[in-house]
Amino acid sequence: MFSLGKCVLVLCAAVAANGFSLGPTDIIFHLFTRSNPQVSQPIFPSINSILAASLFNPEVNTVITVHSNGEDVTGNFNAFVVTGHLQAENVNVLAVDWSKASSMYTEGLANAEQVGKVIADFINILSQSFSYMPSQVRIVGVGLGGHIAGIAGRNVIGNLPYIVAIDPSLHGWTHNPLILNKDDADVVEVLHATAGVLGYDFPLGDIDFYPNGGTYQFGCGIDSSCSLTYGIAFYAESVTRGAEDNEFVGTKCENYEEAIAQECAGARDAVFGGLESKTGASGVYSFKTNMVQPFAQG
Repeated sequence: MFSLGKCVLVLCAAVAANGFSLGPTDIIFHLFTRSNPQVSQPIFPSINSILAASLFNPEVNTVITVHSNGEDVTGNFNAFVVTGHLQAENVNVLAVDWSKASSMYTEGLANAEQVGKVIADFINILSQSFSYMPSQVRIVGVGLGGHIAGIAGRNVIGNLPYIVAIDPSLHGWTHNPLILNKDDADVVEVLHATAGVLGYDFPLGDIDFYPNGGTYQFGCGIDSSCSLTYGIAFYAESVTRGAEDNEFVGTKCENYEEAIAQECAGARDAVFGGLESKTGASGVYSFKTNMVQPFAQG
């Protein structure tokens, strides 16, 4: 117990030491649309910057993506998710680049609240100054970005319809009051790909999915970064699936322990990911995948 407590204190000290006040250009919203799928139009969270964003289409919905520590807008997460959403639907995709505040995990953890509030401020500017409603916005976050999505959601004036958190981070969040929770949007959907290792283990959302037991993904052994990449790929496939493709159909579990042990035997009545809202869906689910694409087994 002493060594565990010591580790917690060291983590807290590191967090305190690495947090800093973010400036007005430290967080950039990179706008991608079907008109500019490869090269973004950078936007800052201000009225003037949004006014100058000629490619933003107020007639369509918006997906905001939030990476984790050690990445930026060009990282693996956005390569999957931005491309997937633009392939699947005509939307604005705003990829949040907060890499200046998250080069290390402890730094990202310390700055997560500020980043979430900046994203909320951006959405509030859209709503209050441009009549673009929060109901038109979905946030997809990975790792620390999953918790940041929740912080943003609870600071938006109005309700976000949807948050998807892919493997929200574990370390520093067990007793953190800012942790993602199901009240942060109308529907909070969580995928656990490295549960108990890098990712949070217990359920956090309205509906929580544990693919292949939720801790290590097929073909990865004990490589958690590999398992995390698979989790991102599962989401991207769910968004871009064709009408004849299999879905990630979940089997309902009595509890988290059943999901981890892959012993769920309930109804197969929930599908992970995709574009359709899961309003009213709730509970813990497990599903199995193929080792190679297409991953969904139906």
